[in-house]
Amino acid sequence: MTGASRKILVVDDEVRMCESLHELLSGAGYQVTAVQSSKEAIEKIRTQPFDLVITDIKMPQFSGLEILNEVKKVDPETVVILMTGFASLESSLEAIRKGAFEYLLKPVEFTQLEISVRRGLEKREAALARKRLLEDLKIANHNLNTHLNEINALYEAGTSLMQTSQLKELLDKIVMLASGVTDAEIGSLMMINPTGEFMTIESHIGLDPKMAASVKLPLGESIAGFVAKSGSPLVVRDVEKDERFKRINKERYSSASLLCVPLKIADRILGVINMANKRHREIFNDHDLKLLTTFASQAAIAIDDARQYDENMQKLREFSILFELSSRLSTVGSVSAMRSTVFEYLRKLMTIDFALWFEWQENLVSLKPVGATGTNIPLTDTGSFNMSKISQEDIIIDNVDFSGIDFENIPQISSYVSTRIAKYDAFPKPGANFTALPVLQEGTLRHLFCISSDGGRDYTSQEISLARLVISQASGFYEREKALLNATRLLTMGNMISEISHDLRRPLTNIRGGLQILRDKWPDIADNSDFFKMAEAEILRLNELVKELVDFSKPHKYETEMTDIRMIIKRASELIRPELRKKNIAYTEHYEELDYELPLNKNQILEVFLNLFLNAVDAIDDKGTISVKGKIGRPSFKKTDYLAITVSDTGCGIKKENLSKIFDRYYTSKKTGTGLGLAVVERIISAHGGTLSVDSTWGEGADFTLYFPI
Repeated sequence: MTGASRKILVVDDEVRMCESLHELLSGAGYQVTAVQSSKEAIEKIRTQPFDLVITDIKMPQFSGLEILNEVKKVDPETVVILMTGFASLESSLEAIRKGAFEYLLKPVEFTQLEISVRRGLEKREAALARKRLLEDLKIANHNLNTHLNEINALYEAGTSLMQTSQLKELLDKIVMLASGVTDAEIGSLMMINPTGEFMTIESHIGLDPKMAASVKLPLGESIAGFVAKSGSPLVVRDVEKDERFKRINKERYSSASLLCVPLKIADRILGVINMANKRHREIFNDHDLKLLTTFASQAAIAIDDARQYDENMQKLREFSILFELSSRLSTVGSVSAMRSTVFEYLRKLMTIDFALWFEWQENLVSLKPVGATGTNIPLTDTGSFNMSKISQEDIIIDNVDFSGIDFENIPQISSYVSTRIAKYDAFPKPGANFTALPVLQEGTLRHLFCISSDGGRDYTSQEISLARLVISQASGFYEREKALLNATRLLTMGNMISEISHDLRRPLTNIRGGLQILRDKWPDIADNSDFFKMAEAEILRLNELVKELVDFSKPHKYETEMTDIRMIIKRASELIRPELRKKNIAYTEHYEELDYELPLNKNQILEVFLNLFLNAVDAIDDKGTISVKGKIGRPSFKKTDYLAITVSDTGCGIKKENLSKIFDRYYTSKKTGTGLGLAVVERIISAHGGTLSVDSTWGEGADFTLYFPI
């Protein structure tokens, strides 16, 4: 402080004394105010700051000691020099006791006064510096204590978070601790959903629970969405004046000041923490933002650890359930029990209200329900649907086109199948989270397992993967069970046929021999007797039937050679010429320019076309057409090209309800049929690595297409 800036008040009722001191001190460079009235002096002391006061002790109205008292009340550090012409020990002691700096006797020498003034001002400057230092030290201590408290709070928060493993409990604790660290009244923690499309409020304080539960904020929208997308923390001091976010959160927060920081690990953002309504209506600052950002980095690590813990525990639980399911599947006694077991264990892994199990019939391009499990699903306001009422014999989803569907794209196939199922009143109506899971074997669709629930949450990719794993296991069991049943049936049938053929061949041989003896003895009667001719024909038919049964139950190994399939078809057509002529049936062939040589078993393929031709002849009453066409084709359920041979007829066709049964063994719609013809066709084509399909409308004929691998 310079001399000119130092203010001195001179108080003396002697005019000459006031003027002299004013002149001398002003000349020394001080700002001097001189008054003769003690009352005026006290008023100035109360209204103006002075560094030093020089006052006479004995004055009218108020004494110098009273002025000293007033000075010390206003500013204890102000220096006071007392002057008196009537010195006494008592007055000097009282002056010193009350805080006077000097006690001078009149007449005062200016040199002595100047030294006292300079020393007094130095004392004041030292006292003020000491006071400023103490204030600065007090502020520094306060800031240090504040920082220590914040560090301690962050440490305790981090320790508390690391001791919490349950994710929901952890999120609640994070919001509570963040509110305490930032002194906020309202807070929320939002997490990004697994697909990264939006955020939901997972924990909060100070918010309406219904409002919090309804929030589904797309990334990039609002303050939280902006922070989640950018990954940068943000302090909004006044949302009403911020053009980016003005009024967006008015309904949620009553305060204009907000904090939002990302929950971030490396470059991965888990969500955000929002804080609003700082207590006492203060404004959030950069320090608050830094503090919350530091806390959020700890919280993000804790959340990630808790998630990992939950995921590990979930995987352990899933492995345990899968192991238990595998053990159960090996002990169930039937396919229906297997389906119930799968449904039971899947419900332990995910939310499922009903399940539908379809078998894909590639030759009929249709889905056949083979099982349904679940709770009663309401269909109308007054009734409910019982899953057990689905009849796999009566309900067929036909004309299913899977040609353009990627079986790895679950949403695509689910959307397509749900649309088809919705057309049938017999099935429960698919919900928004309806999921169709294909079961593939060697790249070919075998089964379709459909699950759904009334819950609003979609199935996660993890749940879908688990369900596919379970279904694949169960489907493998289903196929093994089916194969075992077929093998058992074939073995039983083979044994029966062996016994039947042994028992039948001798009486058939005896009857045939007896008929031959009768023919030789009475040739005229035999030639003119319809009964005789019928008996011979029936004996031949019985022999062929026994041979066919033996061949079916004990198929020979397929020995193939490169053969032009058109030559086999021509041979088969020649064998049925008499039948064609009897019914006036026209026969045509048309082949595109292709290579028709294939590795074939001639006799077996000849049997295939004979069966198809004879079925076509039986289906035509009179004057029809049988045609054969050859081209390159692709089944709707395959992804490669085949040589396609189509046998078409203009006969009566096949009823819709019978399409799914025509390839079943022993099924026949003819009064005298064996039910083995088309079953033999399917078996032989499969043995050649091919497949087949049928397209028919009742009353309009039928098209059988055989696909041979090129």
